[in-house]
Amino acid sequence: MPFPFDPYPSNPFFSCEPGSLRIVDKSRFSQVVMGKEDPWLTLSVDEQNVMHSRPVKVTAHQDFEVEIECESGTLRLDIDSESARKVDTDGREWVYRGGLEEANEGMGWMPVS
Repeated sequence: MPFPFDPYPSNPFFSCEPGSLRIVDKSRFSQVVMGKEDPWLTLSVDEQNVMHSRPVKVTAHQDFEVEIECESGTLRLDIDSESARKVDTDGREWVYRGGLEEANEGMGWMPVS
């Protein structure tokens, strides 16, 4: 199944939780809260997943790009290209080995040279 499964929300809501980051379409928010629908995307926290550490806050989002401050660095999602990059607390940059459709599959990170 191609990613994204539905069009990216034109008005996204971001929920930073200890174990995940959820992206919800604001127009569908009440349906998600009531458990009638799933969020547009849920990124589960795991060192080898895209959401490599606990999300603290979304610091920027424009069009198809989202920047998230995490406990161990900054995560940048490019929804359009289905890719993720992170910059760790030491300033090293990494790229996720899979696409966003594999974000919770523990594909791991590769350093950017």
